[in-house]
Amino acid sequence: MKKRTWFVLIMAFLLIVTGASGSIFYFQKLEAERAKSDVNKKFKYDNSEELVLNIKNRATLYLSTSQDDYVHMRKQGLSYGNTKENQTTWDIKKDGNKTIVTIDNKNMQQRIQPAIFSFGDIYDDSISLGLPENYKKITIKGNNLDISTYGLILTNLDVETKYGSVDANDLTTEGLTINSSHGDIYLFDAKIEKDLALNSTNGNITVEDTSFSNLTAELKNGDMTTGNTKGNLKIDNVSGNTSVNHTKGTVAINNKNGDITFHSNQVNYDVSAETVHGNIFIEVDKRSYERNKVDFSTHLGVVSIFNENLSSETKFSRDKGVNTIKAVSKNGDINVNELDEDDTEYGND
Repeated sequence: MKKRTWFVLIMAFLLIVTGASGSIFYFQKLEAERAKSDVNKKFKYDNSEELVLNIKNRATLYLSTSQDDYVHMRKQGLSYGNTKENQTTWDIKKDGNKTIVTIDNKNMQQRIQPAIFSFGDIYDDSISLGLPENYKKITIKGNNLDISTYGLILTNLDVETKYGSVDANDLTTEGLTINSSHGDIYLFDAKIEKDLALNSTNGNITVEDTSFSNLTAELKNGDMTTGNTKGNLKIDNVSGNTSVNHTKGTVAINNKNGDITFHSNQVNYDVSAETVHGNIFIEVDKRSYERNKVDFSTHLGVVSIFNENLSSETKFSRDKGVNTIKAVSKNGDINVNELDEDDTEYGND
């Protein structure tokens, strides 16, 4: 074998060994840093009716139900190179029937260079909070805040964030209010005993497999999607599409700029869909269409219905029936199509 070939093989082997050693050293050092800077704090429920959590700086919150009467905070692993002075802290104050907790999430972005090469910027802004069920209401506020929950059980939860998303899975609560300026809201497999209020300035809202008494949603710039819900819906959307699929409860949709889709079978409740600039798509089973009153009208569009020979292109109504399905568009078409009685799919399914 030529000397050059041997040289290449030896150099390749040395590079592999060096890379593996550097990686091992890097991760060992990172894990040691995480263990050294692990933050665990807690305080006991003090009979306050409301817990207010004010989050300073950017943070990702993971919320779960506490298994005792304590509020728990854990942050595992600060940014590499942080000192004890840089740890996430909280300040607890009692104000009447409120307990106000200010969490200062100090996170620094630094470059880790364990050997010769830099492996990029490492930081961790996540905080885990365990919340007891004792409080009648928990309020969470933050300017730059992502929130994720799974299996959370509370009495009432209010969330207010300027930048960040809210992702709630398997949430059980009497009431839920979310106000988001810039970010998406996802609600899946939730049980809201009473009212659900979702408000978004810039962002989409998705609610699936969820029950509630009343859902009110207000969007200024974003799409609204619901699927497999139980409860009354009231949706106001300034600029964005609205899609309601397989629901049980009254439906009232008001869009200004955007299309509306109503896709559901076995409709035994009132449905109202109105938009100024957009099309309306009604998809119901034949029995639901025939058993209910219908009222469809458009000013500058066309009305089309799957089983009707229409004498007018802009309006159709029938005043005999149990409930009412109503669709009004000023500058768009209205399309009514038949849906199978056993249909369970929607969206891209």
